[in-house]
Amino acid sequence: MNPTVSTAQHPTMHTQVDGLSYRPETITVIAALSHIRSARKSPKTVDAVNVYAFTSRDGIPLHVAYIHHTPGRWHGVNEVIDIYEIPTAALTDL
Repeated sequence: MNPTVSTAQHPTMHTQVDGLSYRPETITVIAALSHIRSARKSPKTVDAVNVYAFTSRDGIPLHVAYIHHTPGRWHGVNEVIDIYEIPTAALTDL
């Protein structure tokens, strides 16, 4: 796969709840950015929001956002982590 193909790719959201990983979901760039922005504005329910830029194994430039939600955010759940993989080309195509 080459970097020019990445414009057709969509962001992927990976969720882990109490150590259990769920199937990755394909989402829109707008939805990913909205979730990241919302997490940054929620210091009472989110411990950390980190965004990293790097290259995937396929050579595609990616931005990866890590969101760690605070315990008690959801009833009966201790830890929730959301990871967003966003092809950089999808961000620049906006």
